[in-house]
Amino acid sequence: MAEARPIGFRDYVRSNGFRTVYLITPVFGAPVKIGISEDPIQRLGTIQAGHYEELVFHRFWWLPGIAISSKIEADFKREQAERNIRGEWFDMMPEQAEALINRAISEIGIWNLTQLEMEFLYDDWYRQTNDLPKRAPCLLPGRPPSRVEPWDKPKKTYREPYRPTNPW
Repeated sequence: MAEARPIGFRDYVRSNGFRTVYLITPVFGAPVKIGISEDPIQRLGTIQAGHYEELVFHRFWWLPGIAISSKIEADFKREQAERNIRGEWFDMMPEQAEALINRAISEIGIWNLTQLEMEFLYDDWYRQTNDLPKRAPCLLPGRPPSRVEPWDKPKKTYREPYRPTNPW
């Protein structure tokens, strides 16, 4: 599961109107779920609670506002309707979905941030609002900005499901 956010990060995201478009997959590939959220890590936990397989982020993009995030998600769902399994789940490889979203973002001509970039933006904002020098050690409440994107963490290896032996 992904790590928790620094304290105050969600309030910063909410007050600045950021949203994410995210892609979630089971640990071992397809299908892929697309969605939008102001806190994708919390959303992953909510989705995981109702899913029998372990889920991970394939990728997510921080975007400026719900209107743009909703447009990208809606366009993706419309263009990929024939691959829709159910709801927001699509029968495709995560790399294909990532390429489609990257294309949609570039066609709109809008900026996007990775999680790492977003945490450093928050760190910079936190230092400015609290009059902390740039060279001071990171004083973010909770933890310093991550150095690894959530989707770059090593994937787990496949584990055979438990099969009880016949006691007779």
